[in-house]
Amino acid sequence: MALGVLALASAFPSGASAPTQAGSPLLSSAPALADDGIPAELAIQPADWYSNSTYVPVLMYHYIRVNPDPRDRTGFSLSVTPAVFHAQMDYLARNHFRVLGLQHVVWAMRTQHPLPPRSVVLTFDDGYADFYTAAAPELRRYGFTATAYVVTGFVGAPGYLTWPQVAELDRQGFTIGAHTVHHAALGRLPLAQASWEMTQCKATLEAVLGHPVTHLAYPFGSFTTAVAARARDLGFESATSTRPGAWHPGWELWSLHRMRVSGYASLWDFARLVGGPSPS
Repeated sequence: MALGVLALASAFPSGASAPTQAGSPLLSSAPALADDGIPAELAIQPADWYSNSTYVPVLMYHYIRVNPDPRDRTGFSLSVTPAVFHAQMDYLARNHFRVLGLQHVVWAMRTQHPLPPRSVVLTFDDGYADFYTAAAPELRRYGFTATAYVVTGFVGAPGYLTWPQVAELDRQGFTIGAHTVHHAALGRLPLAQASWEMTQCKATLEAVLGHPVTHLAYPFGSFTTAVAARARDLGFESATSTRPGAWHPGWELWSLHRMRVSGYASLWDFARLVGGPSPS
């Protein structure tokens, strides 16, 4: 493990030069945002939205745990209990869903090749320790894959993955994605600082894992077209937002929709989320 690279995940270095920006017109200025924080031009769905789109629910999880504080309603919303998560994965298995990696979605969107029926993608944000202790064993039980988006500045902190766990998850076949250094709302930062957050997170993960890291999630779903263009130029093959939806037009690789799995969701809600039959 390259400790010198890990040390970069401390803070945005004062006086440091920003990474070189590619000469894309999208990087010239930050666009206005729609009311929900989506870049205005991305909030418009063209008339041919579905004809050139790939359909696949990309599910977004956070904690797999019993919420420790009943008064914390936000924590409850972000927490799926291990028992409920088991029921959800069992539902996918019993109903013959195909749990795909993000690389399959990227391929389908680039080639306009349809994915198999009942395809679904599982993603987990923030790099919580319970992905290793609760989610991964359940996923391995069913032979499912997933992407875990890691905030490099949080690794090793209480409640978060350690570096050995990150490396082991990668060896087990799970995809490790980037989620910035400080869980920064990239759309609200100067582009140079947003670029640093993505660059250093990617570099740190690659130093630990020994291979390219090509998938990114925007913390809080916050991004602009300039940030999305920078993510593309940095070598990310996809970047996920928090916008709901399961249709993905080809140009959306760096602003992918996801479907949040809430702690409030029943198994019936989950079935509707993935477009499957009613639970038996």
